Amino acid sequence: MARLTLLSPTPPDLSAFGVRSLQASLKAAGHDVRLVLFPGSIGLLQEDGSYVYRYPERVVDQALDLAAGSDLVGVSFFTSYFDRAVQLTRAVRERLGLPVVWGGIHATVRPQEALSQADFVCRGEGETALAALLDALAGGGETDAIPGIWTLRDGEVVDNGLAPLVADLDALPFFDFSGVDQYVHAPELGRIVPLSAEVLARALPRVPYRRGRLLRVYRTMTDRGCPHGCAYCNVPTVKELFRGGPVPYFRNRGVPHVLAELRDVLARYPFIEGVQLFDDTFFSRKMDWLEAFAASYKKDVGLPLYCQASPTTLDAAKLDLLMDAGLCYVEMGIQTGSPKMRKLFRRPESDERVLAGAKLLHERLPRLLPPDYHVIIDSPWETPEDKLDTVRLLARLPKPFGLAIASLLYFPETGLYRQAKAEGRIHDEETEIYRRPFYIPPRRDYPSFLLYLLTFQRIPGAVYKALLSPRAVAFFTRTDPTWLYRLAYPVGEACRLVAKGVAALAGGDFSRIAGFFRRLLRRDPVAAGRKG
Repeated sequence: MARLTLLSPTPPDLSAFGVRSLQASLKAAGHDVRLVLFPGSIGLLQEDGSYVYRYPERVVDQALDLAAGSDLVGVSFFTSYFDRAVQLTRAVRERLGLPVVWGGIHATVRPQEALSQADFVCRGEGETALAALLDALAGGGETDAIPGIWTLRDGEVVDNGLAPLVADLDALPFFDFSGVDQYVHAPELGRIVPLSAEVLARALPRVPYRRGRLLRVYRTMTDRGCPHGCAYCNVPTVKELFRGGPVPYFRNRGVPHVLAELRDVLARYPFIEGVQLFDDTFFSRKMDWLEAFAASYKKDVGLPLYCQASPTTLDAAKLDLLMDAGLCYVEMGIQTGSPKMRKLFRRPESDERVLAGAKLLHERLPRLLPPDYHVIIDSPWETPEDKLDTVRLLARLPKPFGLAIASLLYFPETGLYRQAKAEGRIHDEETEIYRRPFYIPPRRDYPSFLLYLLTFQRIPGAVYKALLSPRAVAFFTRTDPTWLYRLAYPVGEACRLVAKGVAALAGGDFSRIAGFFRRLLRRDPVAAGRKG
């Protein structure tokens, strides 16, 4: 038996699906595995890449105390957490002298970069590969010939290919939410604490529900991969690595496995009030799978259900089936209304398909909550006219809806990254990619101003129609009132904040107000785009 400590910089919700799956699988294989989560936002990142996240030294010291005595330390992270992963890795190697293995999508697509920081890289899915590495370390065996584990030999990279895909996801244990051998950095306390039920209850996301309520939800995933090939996403990048192999990259768990997980978690944590499926597009499931899931979910769980869709997978029959089981909310990726940008993004849907999906959701209000639509802006290939195409499409969608606006990031080795690199648009990857914010407040131009106005629910459609008229577009383009755009964002956000505060007070939702002040004290805003 070997001892592994997993250190994972992760978003604030503590889902951390990858490392929770690894902990569960490696414990089942007989290893001693400790998990330390470092939840944090990317809300302080600056457009010029000048801000660098670092953990306080006292927190790093605590992490090292927890890792001391391990045979191996794993660091798993997403691209935007690169600086934090490097800080932890260097501390482990320099102060404890322990070997470190990097994992996650970033390490999988950048193995050579990872080996400039770590001793090993797990390239691909780690359940089998890490178990083999731990066995080798515990038994004094060779560590440079394990499939999927890259390392250095005499300064040269040892390419051991890809760790095999797990063919049967039902053979894996559930994501480990036991709290056993699990710790979390609590920024409000300034230290690492055991991941108790009370700590988890505070960290789980609270999402909108009816009559202004917020529900504490458990997030899970029922698949690995995605059926789409979007050029801005790193999932198709990894899917391409496994193309032609014996196991398809896009796989899903069986209904009994998913429901057993939900029953287990809900019995353990009765404070959970809803379930959010974090699959990229849950509606890609075949109808027979969804029928079995809906029947079991309605019978055994029955909590409000949240999920994601895409215009090409949203379907009336599937939607009605899931609503009968408890579905109350759907968010959908639109990304752009420009035909040129759709082609660049590899998004095949038309305006008509987007409008049809939005109509399906709108027709089911108020049984469904108002949807959120995802949009990507700040692409160097996007002209003002392209952005106006997006505004025109969104203005045709039936209200109410929210917008989740993201600035384009060149995630490493994606289609758009490679195009930007070939065109000489990327010069310093650490500042221009790893430290670039996920959301940049609206730029001072007319299309961005209109897009921002669309995040407000109560502006009449006639106003948007007037502002999108050729005469208005020509006037504002010609006069370019930057003072108006500069003023709009702070005034709009102040009005939005006041409205939310008044609604929370009127509804007696003091926990929501307390949560706002807790986030304010952390001085690290969650950057999730502009949602209405």
